Parts: sequence; C-alpha cells; structure tokens
Amino acid sequence: MLNPLLFLLILWLVFREVSHMERYTLYVLSGLIFWNFLSSGILQVLTSFVDNGSIIKSIPLSPICFPWASGLAALFHLLLSLVPFFVLMFFVGYEWDVMSFLFFIPMLVVSLVFVVGFGMFMATFNVFFRDIQMLWSTILPAFFYFTPIAYAVEMVPESSRHLLQYNPFFHFLEAYHAIFYRSEIPSIRTFLICVACAGFSYALGYAAYKRFHHGFISNI
Repeated sequence: MLNPLLFLLILWLVFREVSHMERYTLYVLSGLIFWNFLSSGILQVLTSFVDNGSIIKSIPLSPICFPWASGLAALFHLLLSLVPFFVLMFFVGYEWDVMSFLFFIPMLVVSLVFVVGFGMFMATFNVFFRDIQMLWSTILPAFFYFTPIAYAVEMVPESSRHLLQYNPFFHFLEAYHAIFYRSEIPSIRTFLICVACAGFSYALGYAAYKRFHHGFISNI
C-alpha cells in the first residue's frame, strides 16, 4: 500500500502546478490504485509457472491453476488496500454514486481476466526464456507514462492522442477514472473495449499455454 502513496506524493509534487485539474489528487490516486493492481498482478502471473516449478514437477496438478491463483492473490491484495484508500479518496473529493460504484464489480472481473490472460501468455514463454520477466519489467515504466495517470488525456497533443487507443491499460484506467473520479458509469464503448482486451488476452494466453505446457517439466 505504500507504493501507490509514494507515487502519489511524487506525482502531486511534480505535476500539481501544470495539471490545472480539479481534484488532481483524486485523479492520480484512483489511477494509481488500479494501475498497481494491473501491473503487479501481471508480474505475479508472469512468474507463476517458474515460481511453482517444484510443485508442477511433483504433484499431478494442472499448471493453469497457478496463473489464476496469482491473479486472485493480486485481486485480494487490491481489495484489502481499497479499505484505507476509500477513506483517503473521500478526503480528496470522491463523490459517492451508487450506480457507478456497482459497475466497479464487473470491471474488476474483466480486469482479472485481462491480468490472468496477459500474464499467462508471458508466463508460458518465461518458462523457456527467463529474460521475459526482465523484458516486461523494462517495458512496464513506458506503459505507465503512456497511460494517463499523472496527466489528463486532454494534455496529450491531439496529433498523438489517437495512439492511446492502442494501449490496453488506457481503456481500463479510463473506466476506473469514470467510476471514482467522475462518479459516472464508464461509456459502453470503453467497457466493451476492456471486455475485448480481456477476452483476446485470455484467448492468447490460453492458446500459448495449451501449445507449450507439455514442455514445462523439462524446462522449469
């Protein structure tokens, strides 16, 4: 829980004068909480096969259990961290809206499927090429700054704004900002894009797993 708070403090000190946003602290906080869930969740799933190699070798248990266990663990950690953060968000301007908050539940489910699918795709290849984890850790900061967390979408030049559409994290964070910053239900378009990203990621991850999981035992 300290990690998002430290990022919040740094971003608030650096960007508060140039953002010109109302309730900037709430905007950043609501983005950081769920960015942390998505990024750390994917990393946990990415290492799930390798981290549980001894169990996979010794117990006749389907390896696909481990990405789901890691994803659910990340979700549980998020739910625990939400308790103090909800209190903090009320202090920085969060306005309770029942309908938008209820939409938070399906967004969590879609996000979990995305995390497990995307992470499982990389986890499969991480068994054979251990540099995948290092590569993802290197790329992740670029995704962070390419996702409107510390800045509003409107601050991106119009000529480059369309590039955000190719960033899956943008759509998830846009949905969470709608719920917790603007206190409104995310647009149907945003939600459907999130569902599509989750479905595609899981299909890709599961296909990779089915294709290569027979070689896990000899490579872990």
